[in-house]
Amino acid sequence: MKLNVRDIIQLLVLRTSFFPLNYIYRLIYSLSIIVATFWLSRVDGVLAVYLRRGAARGEIIYGLSDIDMTVIIKDGKGGLQSAREKIRGRYGMLSKFIPLFGGAERELGLYSASEFLTLYNDYDYHKYRFNEGRYTWKLLYGRDIVKELPPILDTELYIPATEELKAWWAMLNTELVLNNRAPVFKRKYLWYKAISEASKVFLFVCHGVNAVTREDALSSVGEYLSYEHVCVINRVREFRNRLNSKDNFITDELMKLFVYLTARTFEEMERKVAANSSEKTMIVRLPDSHDLIADRIGTDLLEEVEKIIEAEFNEYVDSIAIIPQVEFELDVLSNSDIDSFYFVLGLKQLMPIERLAGLRLLFDDKIGHRIVEPFILVEKKLALSLYADRIREIVKVTSPTTYPLFFALLPEKDTIPPATAVKGNGSSIRFSLPSGDFKEAITKRAVRIDGIIAGKDIYKMRTLEFIRFFWAAARTKLLADSLVQDEIHMPLTSKQILDALVRAFPDDAVWLSKLHEEYMKELRGMENEAYQFYSKSVGLLNRI
Repeated sequence: MKLNVRDIIQLLVLRTSFFPLNYIYRLIYSLSIIVATFWLSRVDGVLAVYLRRGAARGEIIYGLSDIDMTVIIKDGKGGLQSAREKIRGRYGMLSKFIPLFGGAERELGLYSASEFLTLYNDYDYHKYRFNEGRYTWKLLYGRDIVKELPPILDTELYIPATEELKAWWAMLNTELVLNNRAPVFKRKYLWYKAISEASKVFLFVCHGVNAVTREDALSSVGEYLSYEHVCVINRVREFRNRLNSKDNFITDELMKLFVYLTARTFEEMERKVAANSSEKTMIVRLPDSHDLIADRIGTDLLEEVEKIIEAEFNEYVDSIAIIPQVEFELDVLSNSDIDSFYFVLGLKQLMPIERLAGLRLLFDDKIGHRIVEPFILVEKKLALSLYADRIREIVKVTSPTTYPLFFALLPEKDTIPPATAVKGNGSSIRFSLPSGDFKEAITKRAVRIDGIIAGKDIYKMRTLEFIRFFWAAARTKLLADSLVQDEIHMPLTSKQILDALVRAFPDDAVWLSKLHEEYMKELRGMENEAYQFYSKSVGLLNRI
């Protein structure tokens, strides 16, 4: 692989990180942090500046480690946006002249005080990372706001901890893109971080061990692993001091270990969380293939993909199923799950990385867009997406407790020959789901939807985005109204949501049906008049 200028400089620093040059590199990092702290803290409204992640824990690898910072600013309508712009501008200047700082969009954590608290309370990913900040972040300036966050029990962090595994699975997705792989020394560093962070989460959830640093995690996790896995852990521990070596770094064994740690963590999280959870009954009507597969994807294309999988991946694939996407993320505008679906491959055994990369390439070449998301099903109880979310850089990793609907929609048989299993013909299934988590997710999402439709920006959305938002928002608000019932009926597709709305609001049946017709035209790329229904759609959402 051809190295660019930045790669060459990083590799040079790695190879010269010995006395006395390592003292010079340490001084460069220290001075960079001092300059950044001074420059950012001088913006009016800054409450706190933190150093976080590896740099705060003393885990800097000269040449590769970025300097990750978080800035918290005051709340206030007038100066809030101005402070954000100034901080982003100053951070952008820093990253331009000091490469140790990454891009502001990815590396800088910038929050108002109220936003920081909201993210901690509402988002599991932030809850885990901000809580970790109590013990590992280094306050560089101002008030220690992290220490002021409401305390939380370890038992409340089991599910949030699994969000960390999703973030690292997203980063490892770069290994599945053959034409976009980084140089070997960067790939080894990525695996070193991914395995150590997965070990840290595994130790916490499964064994109640809080490992502060990556080396702590790697030195402790072997006690709970097999001899084969310990051998891989020992290789990973060597990576830190041998990143610039040319030896092969057993990527398949690393992938197996990461998946093993992830599977065991989710399994133990499920056992602990399910023990304290009440349940509700969910009823869904299984859509037929024509109801499930929107017009933008033809069954002939899917059949072609299946035939290729049968021919090229049969030794690994145990089953194939197509199920609808149904999501309840709080980032309601980033979802596009309506009439999209998951292509789920149950595996007999985990494929080598090169074969996984080929599988992902197959979907990229044949499907080419995100209306279809491929998953691999490991041990029949852990599903990992092969696509990374390009906006949030989070990959879906699901289990029966975190996404019961996903597993309820999969075919019941333990083993199904490679052939599409679309559960349909209008029959229904009943399954249980944790009532507390579901109620909280639906209630918070409904509040977010109300906030969005109260603003004017809703009318600026593109047609397809708006209509899909409408269907998803209507489903959420209908479900929120039914939370008091013992049994909850869940519509899966836009057609099922349309039917539920017509039953609830018969006087709106005519225009709702017309809206669905125009929406289907939009999916086909045909001229339509769906834009005429913006106001009526928002009005109906306000009435639910």
